[in-house]
Amino acid sequence: MSDAGLAVTQTRFALRGYMRDSSALVFTALFPVILLLLFNAIFKGTTKFDGRDVPSGAYYTASIISYVITLVSFGSLLSRITTARERGLLKRFRGTPMPSWVYLVSEIGRTVVVVYATVALLVVVGAIFYQVHLSAHLLIGLVCYVALGVTCFCALALALTGACKTADSASAIGPLAATILSFLSGVFIPAFLMPTWLIDIGKVFPLEHVARGLQSAFLIAGSTGVNVVNVGVLALWAVVALVVATRSFRWEARGPGAS
Repeated sequence: MSDAGLAVTQTRFALRGYMRDSSALVFTALFPVILLLLFNAIFKGTTKFDGRDVPSGAYYTASIISYVITLVSFGSLLSRITTARERGLLKRFRGTPMPSWVYLVSEIGRTVVVVYATVALLVVVGAIFYQVHLSAHLLIGLVCYVALGVTCFCALALALTGACKTADSASAIGPLAATILSFLSGVFIPAFLMPTWLIDIGKVFPLEHVARGLQSAFLIAGSTGVNVVNVGVLALWAVVALVVATRSFRWEARGPGAS
């Protein structure tokens, strides 16, 4: 079997394990839907985006999609890989005849499938309950930003594994970072309600550009939301993260008791 075939097979095994984990299914599939319902119950009617009144339902559909991209691509991947390393699974996997990169590709492949499936569910909920109007422009922007966001945050997860010495630290850092960035990036709270200095801080990080791009695609008729600034910032973060990952990634346990 070719290396590519091995990667596909390993990805299939990773997805099968995910499907058997009921708690993971509930967390990644139902939790975002519950968030979408809660935010739309609290912020009813309309909100503001770029100075114009827009439907809250469409705004929060785009926003929760960006949160899911961050939480799954960054938080979950960071936790899984760090946990596998600290349990010695990465070291054992690297000792097999299979190329070591196959494991990482399979975990990223699993992440991509889970993210796109969850995003599709949120879009369906938004279209049915919150009058999200699907269009070619919206779908182009959606596919573009999901792909860019997953690439960027997966790279960041790989880069940060080098700084996480225990599985517990990785499990805490991922969700915490996703939540804090969501408040800074106009995901949970519309930007017009936030102080300017907080918005400026948010613009430094990739989630703001994923969220703003998706919000533009969902809220501005005829717009994909794709622009040079958003794409450039996400690409820059991804490249820097990949460079750091190549230098800091470790296959052997780093925590207490590691040999």
